[in-house]
Amino acid sequence: MKNKIKLIVASAVCVVGIGYNFVVAGTNGLDLWMSGNNNNKLVEIQNQKHSYKKSGDVEVAFFSNSSFRVTSPKGITVLVDPWRNDPSGAWGLWYRMDFPKVDVDIVMSTHAHFDHDAIGAVDSHMILDRMAGEFSFGDVKITGIADKHQCLAPGVIPWTDAVKQFEGREVICGGSPDVNYRHLDNSMYLIETGGMKFLMWGDNRPNPSKKALSMIGDVDVVFVPVDGSKHILDYNQADQVVSMVKANIAIPHHYLVKETTFVTSTLFPALEWAQTHENTLLDAATVTINKSVLKGKDGHVYYFGSNQLGSIGSKN
Repeated sequence: MKNKIKLIVASAVCVVGIGYNFVVAGTNGLDLWMSGNNNNKLVEIQNQKHSYKKSGDVEVAFFSNSSFRVTSPKGITVLVDPWRNDPSGAWGLWYRMDFPKVDVDIVMSTHAHFDHDAIGAVDSHMILDRMAGEFSFGDVKITGIADKHQCLAPGVIPWTDAVKQFEGREVICGGSPDVNYRHLDNSMYLIETGGMKFLMWGDNRPNPSKKALSMIGDVDVVFVPVDGSKHILDYNQADQVVSMVKANIAIPHHYLVKETTFVTSTLFPALEWAQTHENTLLDAATVTINKSVLKGKDGHVYYFGSNQLGSIGSKN
């Protein structure tokens, strides 16, 4: 009995010893009550007047896979699609490390797949998970556009056949109404700031509904899921997406970054696709975009390659 009491006390001490600055990567965000941060920044911003239409510099940072951080001219940070390894183990080991515990104002997920939904891995003021509708704060406006995930693998690995096996049915999408399960829903995000429009495609199908396209309109920058394995979109589909939204700049994602991702992901680099367009091979994990940068560009590809912030703080 005494030994049991000692064990209970020791366990309690260990829990208390964790402290309030500890946020476990790979959780669902509900443990953010332990964060040592607070919302003072948000209080200050909401007491000021801002406009997402006002021109300014916007920083885009790449965190590997499909994760990007967009920083508005006033410093509001929006992180989209942080990743984690599949908790079920069904899809194998993809990542060499946990997603870094960065501080952001808003974290968002486009859909409920492990390589896009680690919203609890970061220390955020707000969580917008698979959002549809409009949200605005400070000099940022976000429109969530509900549509559907790609459900016919166009590339060398027929991963949608695996989905059929997992779900135990042959038809996993399509129909009226659509028969897909939750994980094949997708929300595209139109982020407006600095007088520009940034479209996060997520893993959306290449042919969104007419309503979705009308909500998107023309954009300045589109983030398109394309790689050499053609995991989500093949090259023609990716080109069509860039053309549909009339983007000045296209940024590929969902490709292999060996510094963070194992080849067991079945992803390839996206350099081949990038080189089929006018392109800039970036030499850093961040890039600044403004209206002057957009001038004269039509579907110009910015390729981050292996320049990314997803492995910051990792010993791996």
